[in-house]
Amino acid sequence: MKSSSQKIFSTAVHVIRTSGWNKHKRDLLNTIKDQKDPAYRPRDGFYTDYGLAQSWRKAIWDGFLEPQLRSLIDGTHTKLQDIWAQQYIDQVGHTAHRHQPIGYSCVFYAEFDPKVHWATTVFRPFLDPNDVKNINEVFTPEVEEGDVFVFPSWMMHQATPSDTNVSRTIIAFNLEPR
Repeated sequence: MKSSSQKIFSTAVHVIRTSGWNKHKRDLLNTIKDQKDPAYRPRDGFYTDYGLAQSWRKAIWDGFLEPQLRSLIDGTHTKLQDIWAQQYIDQVGHTAHRHQPIGYSCVFYAEFDPKVHWATTVFRPFLDPNDVKNINEVFTPEVEEGDVFVFPSWMMHQATPSDTNVSRTIIAFNLEPR
């Protein structure tokens, strides 16, 4: 009897190391620190500019991130769909959620200390019949400040709260097909 085995429906994620982030970091962090409008801080320990004005966007997306991600963007035939910054402090995180059903979601680690923070955790999108204890049901990449984590937008993911007053600041963005 002849048989064959094939892996199907594999899911790739990427960690991309950028260079030169220190030239831009202070501008983003000062923008967040100086923002007094309560709309940007919906609860203690949490900053988001999702859907709000972003004075940092031109310098950081156009001048820093987009050029460094050009090969990914060209290779995946995508374009920027949305972008926003978030900052988490002391037990604040972002519960498990998904983004759009196509394209890629990306997390740029703008302020990140691997000694006290966790990178974004993604969840396995299907049951594995060989993993009866579900020990491989989540994946958290090893990242450094200045890295970009890229994964399919449909993949469930979360930002695990850190038990620290050290800020964890990210720029999240979605890439959609052109």
